[in-house]
Amino acid sequence: MGRLDNKVAIITGSARGMGEAESHLFAKEGAVVYLTDVLEEEGTAVARRIREDGGEATFLAHDVTNENRWREVIDTVVEAHGRVDVLVNNAGLGLLKTAEDTRSDQWDRIMNVNAKGVFFGCKYIVPAMQKADGGSIVNISSMYGLVGAPASAAYQAAKG
Repeated sequence: MGRLDNKVAIITGSARGMGEAESHLFAKEGAVVYLTDVLEEEGTAVARRIREDGGEATFLAHDVTNENRWREVIDTVVEAHGRVDVLVNNAGLGLLKTAEDTRSDQWDRIMNVNAKGVFFGCKYIVPAMQKADGGSIVNISSMYGLVGAPASAAYQAAKG
């Protein structure tokens, strides 16, 4: 029996890195996992590997900066399972540039994915969780939200 038996989870940014590891762990602990990412080929492969290992996983293409897509992803999961128990806001981008070397379009992209994406996730999952009498939201941050570094201004601002 796993700690997450029969829980339904959405994990953003799950095509690689921490999101991939989180997805495998959630499935191993018994959760039904919905992996979301803009990297469709990689995300589909991760979901397939989880299923091959005996877990339950589905990949959904998802740009966390797209408000309408958030609603569609949540509606898809709720229609299939009646609820979402866990949202892990993991999607994020890094940029190794000082503030003076960062262009405004780069700043905006980092802020949109790392901050606005989390906002949209929380905004649209809360009503679904309220209808289901609860749930958990996990927002992944970074030590760079707490300490400074000279070459990651946009990332630090988004994670802080």
